[in-house]
Amino acid sequence: MRVGDIAAGRAGDKGDMLDLTLVARDAKAYTLLSVALTPERLAPLLSRVVPGPVQRYELPGLLALKFVLPQALPGGVYASLRPGLHWQKAAIWLLLDIKVDSDAQGQPRLQFPQDLEPGQ
Repeated sequence: MRVGDIAAGRAGDKGDMLDLTLVARDAKAYTLLSVALTPERLAPLLSRVVPGPVQRYELPGLLALKFVLPQALPGGVYASLRPGLHWQKAAIWLLLDIKVDSDAQGQPRLQFPQDLEPGQ
């Protein structure tokens, strides 16, 4: 299933930081997403649209995962050459299009859109 089938997403910025938030539809979806969507797994994919590290914050009471990319807009939104909202929307859609499920042992598996496999 796609992440977008089990979670809603939003994107925003503050200064030079990009904020991507996923809110799971239920506790089961939150558990799956929190195990599967680690910063280490997402960094290669997100680096295609925004540079820099990926930090993750868990908000279990809200069934939400917040990903912060602190170097997304060098110099802030007005000083950066990145095209405004387009990069924000590209980043959140990358997250929402990831397919996630579990293998026979219950370990999470991610499948990136074929044309966006990390490392290509």
